[in-house]
Amino acid sequence: MTELLKGILSLLVLLSGMGVVLFAMFVALKKRDLTVKLPIDRDKLARMPGFGLQNQILDHQFNLLSGLFMATLVMCLPFAIKGVQGYLTIGSLPWVYAILPVLALPYFGFKTYRNMSKLTKLRLGHTAELATASELMRLQGLGYQVFHDIQADGFNIDHLVVGPNGVFAIETKGRHKRFRDKKYEAADKQKAYELLFKDGKLQFPSWVETSPISQADRQAKWVSEWLTKAVGQSTLALPVLVFPGWYVTTQTKPPFPIINHKQLVGTIPKLNRVTYNQEQINAIAYQVAQRCVQGS
Repeated sequence: MTELLKGILSLLVLLSGMGVVLFAMFVALKKRDLTVKLPIDRDKLARMPGFGLQNQILDHQFNLLSGLFMATLVMCLPFAIKGVQGYLTIGSLPWVYAILPVLALPYFGFKTYRNMSKLTKLRLGHTAELATASELMRLQGLGYQVFHDIQADGFNIDHLVVGPNGVFAIETKGRHKRFRDKKYEAADKQKAYELLFKDGKLQFPSWVETSPISQADRQAKWVSEWLTKAVGQSTLALPVLVFPGWYVTTQTKPPFPIINHKQLVGTIPKLNRVTYNQEQINAIAYQVAQRCVQGS
């Protein structure tokens, strides 16, 4: 075996771990692109405060990590190549060096695939919450106070709106549009994005859910109990369930509003559950703001 061939083989052996991780990432991304897509266009959402700075921070964090990785690789790789070449020259390799990669690489490949799948779901949830938050900003011009990501007892309230006609605990749910539902697009494109509420169930084009309804109701009850104690007067929070990017229709009356994010501004001001004066609104908003700051 020539020195050149030994060098190439050594390099391939040393980079095989990186190759396994990159392959797992590629498979996860390819599966995502072939099966699902975001129901809303991120580029068309209203920019939130600090959006540009957040992107710059993420870019610089990535550059720092990649710089650290490349510096380590550049320092270690030449010596590692010589080490592998030495084992190839003598024709033997310690068993522990051979067994460890065989056991470790499939594990890290699988873990990378799982993490990429999790990132896909987190990206969907983040996009959905951004879409809801951008619409809720319009309510502030109507005299409402809007809060986001309120920490509760082991969970969080996505959005909380306080206004003259009540308190609204808004739960946002992101759901991918699945490419396998293209059969609906052939006849009626709307059905590929249609969410139907019927008999207590959320009926998507090819699956059914019920848990978001009970979750939104449960979280609104928690808000009601907490604010009643904190403010010192009965405070009822109305749950609102939002599915950004979906065309929501109802065949039977839902227990509370189940809507698209674009319907928030037109829906919330019409929900006349109670009537609060400005003093009461300020008292409720103060407690919510304190919770947002303290996170407890």
